[in-house]
Amino acid sequence: MLDQRNVLTTTVRDDEDGVMVKDIVYGRLDLSRGLLRRMKRGGGIYLNGQRDYLTRRVKPGDIIQIVFFDEKTRMEPQKIPLDIIYEDDYLLIVNKAAGMAAHPAGAYQEGTLANALAYYWEEIGLATKVRLVHRIDRDTSGLILVAKEPYTLQRLLRQLSRGELVREYLAIVQGVVVPSQGELSMAIGRSMDHGVKRAVQEGGKAARTSYRVLSTSPQASLLRARLESGRTHQIRVHFANIGHPVLGDPLYHQARPGIPGQALHAWRLQFTHPRTKQTHEVRCPVPVDVLNLWKECRKEQ
Repeated sequence: MLDQRNVLTTTVRDDEDGVMVKDIVYGRLDLSRGLLRRMKRGGGIYLNGQRDYLTRRVKPGDIIQIVFFDEKTRMEPQKIPLDIIYEDDYLLIVNKAAGMAAHPAGAYQEGTLANALAYYWEEIGLATKVRLVHRIDRDTSGLILVAKEPYTLQRLLRQLSRGELVREYLAIVQGVVVPSQGELSMAIGRSMDHGVKRAVQEGGKAARTSYRVLSTSPQASLLRARLESGRTHQIRVHFANIGHPVLGDPLYHQARPGIPGQALHAWRLQFTHPRTKQTHEVRCPVPVDVLNLWKECRKEQ
């Protein structure tokens, strides 16, 4: 039986009389050619219920259905609890704990968020790949957006590349940040002396982080940081470079007892839902250990 999650349906408009199916698919619907190429392995284009071609000309009122090719995940499922903040038929948003890698890589081949999602897919009877729209660092906590089917993934990735998908973090950094709001624009590349570490350097990839300080103590600042681009370790590198490293960061500063990673939490996402076209804003409470750290910083005044 066809999973309706993998079907996109649209009605031909009056101003599209006589155009080819492909003009609507690549134009108004803005689908990628890569996504449609994968339909050769399954799926297809249907016009008024009959399988058809991209070159077929249409008339107002015609129904176009695009059935996307999907495939089962090859990710090893592992029974790991998930903190799901939001879920519908097409996507979910999960609150990842600090200390958990988002996806198998390097030394972390199991126990990842992707492994947990593969198990959850089995539980809810969803035969699809694990599709993380974006990732956050292993020792950073917070929100990650996950697509349940190919079309939703493509549309969310488009929003991400255009800067329309808002990703905002709360961070506790060393010292008092001046000015209290602004934008850090510094190119980031791989550190020459460390395989994992990144650094601000000429010739790196452009990276921009906007921020606003919410509160300060003599030793630290609590701030909101928004990713205007998405480089590896971006917030951590930018603030370390201006002399305000994230507290507890074992790579760019030093680990801190009482918190499992750096005091950095992905607390807010905002995006347009690819299916409903509604604006979604999702927020996630700061972990208790990070809150306690800020209380300690305030007591030191």
